[in-house]
Amino acid sequence: MCSPATVSETVHTHGLRHCRYHGIAKTHVQHVLTAAGTNIIRLSGCLPPGTTPPRPITPASQFRRLCRDLAI
Repeated sequence: MCSPATVSETVHTHGLRHCRYHGIAKTHVQHVLTAAGTNIIRLSGCLPPGTTPPRPITPASQFRRLCRDLAI
């Protein structure tokens, strides 16, 4: 469930109340894309400018370990 602030933001800022398409399917696609855009805008405000989110550490693949072992 979304908060009243989210609904207000999408209605007033992104024009969610007025759809440019006719038909339920196209209208639904516009609403989903508008919601995704709103989430991206909100997430971009969480990070300082010029930074990227930290990448999770992934274990080395078997091929990479083999190459590392052969280089020694």
